[in-house]
Amino acid sequence: MLEVCLLMLTMVVRVLWLRAVPPQPLAAVDARGYDLLAHNLLDGVGLSLRRLPPFCPTTLRTPGYPLFLALAYRFAGGVRGAIFLQVLLEVLTTALIVRLGAEMGDRRVGRLAALLYALNGTTWRYTGDLYAEILLLPLMALGLWQMVRWFESPRTASAAVMGTAWGAALLVKPNLLYLLLFWLAATALWAMRRDRLRVWWPAPIAAGLLLAPWLLRNGLRTGTWTVSTAFRVNLARVSAVATMAEVRHVPAEPWTPTWEAFYDALVRMTAQREGWAIPAVEVGDCAQRRRREAAVAASARQVVLRHPEAALRAHLRGVVRSLLDPGHRFWYAVLWHRPWAETGVVPDIWARIGWSFERGAVGDALLAFWRERMVRLPPEAAWLWWGLWLGRMALWWWGLRALRRLPRRVRIVLAGTVLYFLLLPGPIAYERFYLPAIPAVVVLVAAGMVRTAPAPPSPGRECARRPRPCPSPK
Repeated sequence: MLEVCLLMLTMVVRVLWLRAVPPQPLAAVDARGYDLLAHNLLDGVGLSLRRLPPFCPTTLRTPGYPLFLALAYRFAGGVRGAIFLQVLLEVLTTALIVRLGAEMGDRRVGRLAALLYALNGTTWRYTGDLYAEILLLPLMALGLWQMVRWFESPRTASAAVMGTAWGAALLVKPNLLYLLLFWLAATALWAMRRDRLRVWWPAPIAAGLLLAPWLLRNGLRTGTWTVSTAFRVNLARVSAVATMAEVRHVPAEPWTPTWEAFYDALVRMTAQREGWAIPAVEVGDCAQRRRREAAVAASARQVVLRHPEAALRAHLRGVVRSLLDPGHRFWYAVLWHRPWAETGVVPDIWARIGWSFERGAVGDALLAFWRERMVRLPPEAAWLWWGLWLGRMALWWWGLRALRRLPRRVRIVLAGTVLYFLLLPGPIAYERFYLPAIPAVVVLVAAGMVRTAPAPPSPGRECARRPRPCPSPK
């Protein structure tokens, strides 16, 4: 009964959020791209990011979320129907988190993790947006649940479901590729050490069967035998641009005119080397565009390899900047219906402190923090900023506390998943890219908050760990 209440709470909270803050599902560039892919699928021109011919088949986006949107547009009444289905996906994610937490030894962990997820403001704000992460969340929770379950009791069925969840997640969001390889390696090594490979093979087989049609489509239609070219595109659009800005000591926020100017410089450099008459990627037929995209990616790789230290600094700076941002500007605008700028204080205090530290002015950094976060901050803004920060630190503490209690195999899987999504975005890191890690985060926090004694393994599970058969318990 309590689990049903948690599911209802998840739905009610998100419906109330959508009523209080009317969504703008197509406001973001990525959302409009997914919408275009869905409409092109419905129009019969395939998975293409173009509005006019030639409808070049894209290998940047994978088909999972566009297909979900296309089905929602056809059978659920358009964008509003898709948002309603995303609310239901959030309820499904909550149910899977209950099972994931319970699998770790105590039903209280699952219930508390589900409560934390239901009340998690990060997922509220994206429920009404057309982003692939909402479809990815239940797949992440399912994959983690089945993986923890497989570690406790290695069975063929759990491995098959685990592999299916992995493959489906990769078809929804291609940046999971290296995490999938990490999961495969972790489970394979564990199985090899215990002579349990026969119950591991269904996982990669299930994932491979699910991915094979998409890989075949990419290879035959574009000559690219890979799941996605997202990493190649991001190398040019993100990593190389951030590296160039870092080398020249020029502040460049993602997608600003300064950022785009560095990317244009990269394209012009490639055009000069390749002898292009027009320094642009979107020129010619589909094959020519793919060749130009690959050439720009090769130039980007050279930039990053030529300045590895600058690339690493730019990447880590983006990660740290995002982790230090508690989201106060967004929530201040939502709660008080006015921008944070009206408070008259520095919006990013940590960047201000870093500016002082770079010049050796430690006293100025301390004075800036005192003035901007203790003296000048209006009461409502102070409650919000300090509340978000103290809440975040408490969650970190409970999560780290859980890592000391959990079995090493579970600890590696959950912590590795969280770290992957924290570190991957780099210069363009912000809250949306952390969404897939939230199931692992809430379970870790709940495990840290609940005092549990490790449950003794059942006879069936003990037998599953032994290399030789043993009689079933009476």
